[in-house]
Amino acid sequence: MAAVQSQPGLGHFSRLNPAVYIYQPKNDPPSKNPNLVLLAGWMDASIRNVAKYTAGYEKLYPSTTVIVIMTSSTDIVFRSNAANLNRVAPVLEILYTLPRDARFLVHSFSNGGALTLSLIAREFRAKSGRQLPVTALILDSSPGKVSYQGTIRAFGVGLPKIFVLRWLILSAISFSFWILKFLYWIRARADVLTKMREELNTSTLFRVEVPRLYVYSIKDYVVGWQEIEEHIDGAKRLGYKVDTEKFLDTGHAGHLIGHDERYWRCVKRLWDTTN
Repeated sequence: MAAVQSQPGLGHFSRLNPAVYIYQPKNDPPSKNPNLVLLAGWMDASIRNVAKYTAGYEKLYPSTTVIVIMTSSTDIVFRSNAANLNRVAPVLEILYTLPRDARFLVHSFSNGGALTLSLIAREFRAKSGRQLPVTALILDSSPGKVSYQGTIRAFGVGLPKIFVLRWLILSAISFSFWILKFLYWIRARADVLTKMREELNTSTLFRVEVPRLYVYSIKDYVVGWQEIEEHIDGAKRLGYKVDTEKFLDTGHAGHLIGHDERYWRCVKRLWDTTN
């Protein structure tokens, strides 16, 4: 797999394709640390913001390989399943060759990251016949449900600031939302977020014994905390090992802001349960 020069913010990472970045330290990690951390970024996340999390992992586990996979609104709305599989192909290539005893931490952000994670898990299962070989899972600001306000706020993050252009794009998104909602209803099919929520609690994709941490906030106006707690309750009923970190004053996928020590403390708390 050929690597090209990375973008600023991940300058020491190699870029495996337009969406995937990897950092491979020279030394092997200690036996209790992860061998691999996969960060599945939120929709239209900037490299600069994602780099805050890679920096935290490099500080916490300096000898661990870190992979970042980016997800855009174009990936979610317009790209085919085949195109999205091509986007995640370098990640799957690495996971297929991962030793059975590898220590693998997945950190997913928002519905965009969770959708990408579910795609990876489905394809891994289809090709290998196995569940995703995760040792611990973090779900930050997800999984949510389809809602009009949440959709507009989520897609609004990456839009240009010019009022007219922004209004035109949001109008198109609004129109598309109601058309898609009608098509899902008339075909009696589950929407993509409902399907993703179900897959995250499907034992053939994600092992029940793998500890997972939900990080969320009551001030998240993109994904409601009630939606996340509903998923938490469902996971517990199915026997998943669940831990939670509930913030009172942070925005969507922004729990690190102003709570740096607390955020990384709960990440370490989750990982320590695997040792």
